[in-house]
Amino acid sequence: MPKTTKEHASTAAFRLFKRQLFHTSLSGILSSLKPGMTKPEVVRFGGGHLHCVVYGLGPYIADYEEQALLACIVPNWCPKHNLNTNSLRRCQEHTEALVEEFGPDTLWDEYGIVGQLVPFTNDFPCADIYDLLSPDLLHRIIKGSFKDHLVDWVGQYLKMTHGTSKANSILDDIDRRIAAVAPFTGLRQIPQGWHFKQWTGDDSKVLMKVYIPAIEGYVPVDVI
Repeated sequence: MPKTTKEHASTAAFRLFKRQLFHTSLSGILSSLKPGMTKPEVVRFGGGHLHCVVYGLGPYIADYEEQALLACIVPNWCPKHNLNTNSLRRCQEHTEALVEEFGPDTLWDEYGIVGQLVPFTNDFPCADIYDLLSPDLLHRIIKGSFKDHLVDWVGQYLKMTHGTSKANSILDDIDRRIAAVAPFTGLRQIPQGWHFKQWTGDDSKVLMKVYIPAIEGYVPVDVI
């Protein structure tokens, strides 16, 4: 982790330096694999036949924050598509053309690109960071869409609609419903309800199976 003085820690130049250092480090770590991406290697496959194989970088699974860092985009922009150009899918060739054509301010405001950064994939053949990015199922779907969106939204809705005291009473009843789920194949009982001290992926997946019927009657039918 790069260090600097407090005076410069929050400057734009130092933030850019840290982000570029991340890409440079990845490029250095993966550099030993580069010969296999340029020179074919003869490999015997399972069927006994020999084939010339050229390797490449595979999917990079990351949460949104890391995807934004990898794609060299402005936070809160989509790392896969440019929503300002009819959802045009991002690609290395198009990004490089934009960087050559426009200045940093236009790239930032109009295209969500941090033009001063160079992705580590530019150092490898047939590697496009936008194609390599793969969503993190745990943080994007299981935790993101379910816990951070649906569960938290229901709690906020109940407090706005009924007030804090009544909402807490309703949430306790939802807990009792969840805890009362009968044993069944594929279902795990949750005697403590949904108030986990620390949510895990398994906790979320179990709760997803019983949460919708548990909130029935407390939120609008359209939500259920």
